[in-house]
Amino acid sequence: MRIVLVVPAYNSMKYIEQCMNTALNQSYDDYYVHAYDNESTDGTYEYLLELEKQHDHLKVDQLPNIHPNSYREAFDAGFENTDADCLTFVSTDDYLDKDYVAKCMKIMSHDPERIKCMQSGIVGVQNNMQVNKQIHLYKSMSEFKQQCMTRSPVNTPTVVYNTSIYPEIQSAREAHSDAGLMDVGVGDYDMWCGLADRGIFIYPVDACLGYYYRWHAEQCTWQVHQYTTNYDEIVRSYWKKKWTL
Repeated sequence: MRIVLVVPAYNSMKYIEQCMNTALNQSYDDYYVHAYDNESTDGTYEYLLELEKQHDHLKVDQLPNIHPNSYREAFDAGFENTDADCLTFVSTDDYLDKDYVAKCMKIMSHDPERIKCMQSGIVGVQNNMQVNKQIHLYKSMSEFKQQCMTRSPVNTPTVVYNTSIYPEIQSAREAHSDAGLMDVGVGDYDMWCGLADRGIFIYPVDACLGYYYRWHAEQCTWQVHQYTTNYDEIVRSYWKKKWTL
């Protein structure tokens, strides 16, 4: 199975070299990297274009920066512009073990008709030191939904998608757009609930497969609450009522 690693980039020069070096040097055979720049002003786009000349399995495009603190533009473009069987995202401030993709694809290819989505644990990094690990575990869809009533039970960066479920992802996001959640971008938390509502199970792996998540004050996850301060509460309230939990 072929996989594309989508790298959304915006003013990323502080960390992007380590991210791209690890993304471009995976041990898995059948993959490529597609970086999407969101109108950077710090040289990120120019850096990616130079890197593209050196790597046949790297594609670079630029997209308009419509959604602040979001990877919504790259999310849609990644799915719409690939013929790969699977897709995953790599944040420019994060990095990977060289066998990360191979480990993920071993799981995805085990039963492609059943496993349409999976997630790994993440290793948290701060000031270049590993500070924690985060693994989400649940045994059933009902347990997943129950966990959604407390917080998002998904490590968003490590999710690997079978690209065939993109129509389900679109409908999952659009179903709740009237609550204003689309204004903050992809709206991951709400999207996971929407996929569960459509019967798509995100298989959890009881291990960290090699995704290193960098904690820092400028990351988009922390900034998004400037735009929708009650985002989590809106999500939980909506799905609690819909699922009668």
